[in-house]
Amino acid sequence: MMSKLKGMVRALGRLLPLPLRIGIRRLLWFFMWVTPRIGGIVVPNTATRQRILLVYDTSTQPFSVGDILICQEAALVLCEKHQVNTVDFAILYDPVSPGASNPVFAKAITQGSVMYHLASLLPLVQVNQNLGSFFVFNSREQLIRLIADNADQYVVWPEGWRVAIHEYLNPLVFNKLLVEHYDQHGSIPHLSCSPLLMGWAAQFYRRHVSPQVAVTVNLRNNPAWDTHRNSQMDSWLALFKYCEQRYPVKFVILCARAEIDDRLRKCSNVLLAKDHDSTIEQDLALLQMSAMHMGAGSGPVSMAWFGAKPYLMIDNAAIMDGEFYRHDHMVVRVDDRIRRFWFASDEQRIHVGLETDELLITEFDRMYRALDVSAWQDSINTAPQLDGQLNSWLR
Repeated sequence: MMSKLKGMVRALGRLLPLPLRIGIRRLLWFFMWVTPRIGGIVVPNTATRQRILLVYDTSTQPFSVGDILICQEAALVLCEKHQVNTVDFAILYDPVSPGASNPVFAKAITQGSVMYHLASLLPLVQVNQNLGSFFVFNSREQLIRLIADNADQYVVWPEGWRVAIHEYLNPLVFNKLLVEHYDQHGSIPHLSCSPLLMGWAAQFYRRHVSPQVAVTVNLRNNPAWDTHRNSQMDSWLALFKYCEQRYPVKFVILCARAEIDDRLRKCSNVLLAKDHDSTIEQDLALLQMSAMHMGAGSGPVSMAWFGAKPYLMIDNAAIMDGEFYRHDHMVVRVDDRIRRFWFASDEQRIHVGLETDELLITEFDRMYRALDVSAWQDSINTAPQLDGQLNSWLR
């Protein structure tokens, strides 16, 4: 009966002028994006959809390393949910007010500087094993046309009504996508840099760290935005000094060049990635290929969240004890100050509150004792050799 009805609709459609048919088709597919549940009843056949289209609207979503990585994790979950292997990533910005999602961004990111800031974030789309195409739109109408013309191929996320109401995506990823996926599978997909970048990071460690063990440390020292989340530098320096004669470790510092504290260069067991002109995607590869990770709850730590690596994150903003995570089981209490995500291992911990000398030393001792150093060294030594410099081929 349904097939006969579809046949009649197609036959009637062929009687309409081509421009009118195209307009109706666009309207139907756009309707499905805005109201997917109702649209799925009107146009139920989604078997031809072979791609995820992820929309990142900077009017609502911040110019943030961490938020884009969280959306990349969402894309991996959607791929498994819908049994597809390709993700197209679309960034949408308002040309008049490109940084409207946050007052700090609104002041710093203007019509004249938006492409400069976007260029700093574009490498983050590589942290997705399923990446297909990448789009940058400064027109909502152009994005809608892309969706309407190709919606028979796409599962579009977030739904159109969520974009229309300017919903912040981070809570949606955690409280819905990750919860549902973990409940069904007992695990979550892991983010990963490309094999090329992982090979570069292994080579970096062979040249600059080996035979010591690489521990990445994300230090935050942003004077303009959420200063309460900044790292307590004296405590980190105390940790580095404590480890200097006790552990065969090299601490690889990941931070912006402007965040570097000159005292770090006086530590013999500290290496600054920015002194080697590392890019953001290289920083993420260094994190992924390190033995373990420590540091501030910002930006690159999202790479550690969605992986198997041991880590200690410092939650100076006390987000883990707030109302962000809406289901009781999402935050596991280890003790008075230590938490972990429901999908994390026992060696993936989050400290709520400011870091202290004692905390960092205690947690480092615990993490290092549980570390399989020989397995990490094997992973670095057996990684492929790269020819030439990764980032110097263009002149």
